[in-house]
Amino acid sequence: MFPRISKSTKNNKLYEYLVISESVHIKGKGSTTKDIAKLGNIKRFESKDIENILDDLIKIFDIEKYALSKEVEIIESLEYGSIIFWQKIWNELELSKTIKKLVKKKDTRIKIEVEKYVEIMIINRLINPLSKLGATRWIEGTCYKELKGYSELSQDVTYYYRSMDHLLEIKDELEYAIFKKLKNLFSVNIKLTFYDITSSYFYTDNCPIGANGYSRDDRPDKEQIVIAVVTTFEGYPIKHYVFEGNTKDEATVCEVVKKLKREYQIEETTFVGDRGMLTKLNLGVIEEEGYDYIMGVKHRQDEICKIFFLQKQIEEKDYREYKSLKIQEKEIAIKEFLMCKIREILKENEIEVKEPEFLKLEEAICKLNNKDEVNFKTYKEKLISVMGEEDKKTGQKLLTLLKKYKGRYEDKQRYIICLNEERKVINEKRRNKYILTISKELDELFRQKTKSLDSSEAEKKLLKIFEGYKNKFKKFFIIKRDKNKKRAKGYELNTKNINDEKKTDGIFILQTNRNDIEMFKVVETYKNLKEVEMLFDDLKHFVDIRPMRHWLENRVRAHVSLCILGLLLKRIFEINYLQSKSLTEPLEEISKVKLVKYKVKFSENGDHSAVLPKITNINPTQKMYFNMIGLRNPMSLERFVW
Repeated sequence: MFPRISKSTKNNKLYEYLVISESVHIKGKGSTTKDIAKLGNIKRFESKDIENILDDLIKIFDIEKYALSKEVEIIESLEYGSIIFWQKIWNELELSKTIKKLVKKKDTRIKIEVEKYVEIMIINRLINPLSKLGATRWIEGTCYKELKGYSELSQDVTYYYRSMDHLLEIKDELEYAIFKKLKNLFSVNIKLTFYDITSSYFYTDNCPIGANGYSRDDRPDKEQIVIAVVTTFEGYPIKHYVFEGNTKDEATVCEVVKKLKREYQIEETTFVGDRGMLTKLNLGVIEEEGYDYIMGVKHRQDEICKIFFLQKQIEEKDYREYKSLKIQEKEIAIKEFLMCKIREILKENEIEVKEPEFLKLEEAICKLNNKDEVNFKTYKEKLISVMGEEDKKTGQKLLTLLKKYKGRYEDKQRYIICLNEERKVINEKRRNKYILTISKELDELFRQKTKSLDSSEAEKKLLKIFEGYKNKFKKFFIIKRDKNKKRAKGYELNTKNINDEKKTDGIFILQTNRNDIEMFKVVETYKNLKEVEMLFDDLKHFVDIRPMRHWLENRVRAHVSLCILGLLLKRIFEINYLQSKSLTEPLEEISKVKLVKYKVKFSENGDHSAVLPKITNINPTQKMYFNMIGLRNPMSLERFVW
């Protein structure tokens, strides 16, 4: 159907009429036109009349969406692509459904739609991390304000805070529900679980669980909290804990291991942890729960590792190449270590060993087992016979050593020694650089007439030289003093400590009770602990856990939960869809897709107009990322309220 001009001649005069026609097909004659209505002589119509007719046709037949004009006004451009992207992964885990169910289970009287407020706060952290008050303003620039089920949500910040409180109450049940969902969706590997901790500081000092402790952000001046995370082998966070800021690394392990067994019913796993978490108590708990372990060892502090270096058991010829490392394996029997350690203590205390008696002591130690009760009084007598009565303090030290390993005498410790040649060179250069710097400062101090300085002033200058990070290099210097050992008069390098330190340059050591896997696999497994480190980096720089704008304990804990849930969505996309490729391009591309609201004016007569929505055109790259997570029609407007 279309308008046309019909011409006719009468009395040698040409007449033109405006008619509405349609195309018809007549059998045997083909296609022709058929006039439906004659609107009159075209000369009767002016432009204004045509506009009025069009306006009325639009109103009568409700065809506003087809009637565009040149007068288009863009009203607003709303965040859209990023919202529906993260919402799709959120829905894949059925998080809204799970949160709603758990909240109702806790208290059926709760009317607030907790799941929606939690979703908004988490997706905000994935797109543009803001405070909870900031999130209420952020909503106004997103498609959430037009989404069915969200457009009527109150943006009073109190609802966000209350939702955080409810989230914290269901935290443990929610994490377990997510864990089960991950197992079903992605077949996660729970034969290996990784554990590590980090810290995050406050800008205030009024949080009940905030405290000064070892800062991983180089801010020891700020109060902090300690955050511990357990992840699967792939890197999915499945459990997290928040401890007081002065909690030590090793103090967190027992609680985590016990809860992992009790709450998650993980009967068999290898617990992988970083250096600093390995203590006799921790290993005992891990093994008691039936778990294996692979853990980094602080070899400068571990007394068994020290024996490696003192006894020169780490030989260059024993190393085998593995990727960028050299690795070798050592198995040390506890009894063998005890005998070496006893000799070392006697040597340090300059006690002459009575060899026949020492052989008797060694024979007695060899008879020790893990089950029998030990008569330490007998061993005390044997120790005295070895070194005599003159040094009871050393004798007590040796007896304490024997008691320390009670129940483990027949055990063997498996260590994997890893050497990074590149790191070895860097460590040595760094040490030499600081030794040279400190030596120059000491030379300057002792070049002065130290007699003109009183004792306290000289000591202050010495303390100043070794303050801060330089304190760790103090062991490489011996300060010479006068006969009364009061006034410092010079220094010399402690070559023994320097040489001992050289032995450990570029080395890290792993300990495991897994004897069924080769050393290469042990190293590879430990290296995967970097997934947790990457998670912590994202915690601080992707979802921006800081600044923590809360001081109530429950709000701080809930804030951490929001951040960890946000990282879970990020890890799902990275691991399951991107296969651990860079996230930068996908997030940049989907963020370009906007929901545009524009106003169309249909004629010059009156204020006849309409506000219409449209998704910006999606390019092939953007479409690929949306399709990757299962969004087949990202330009659909069905879920919006207009």
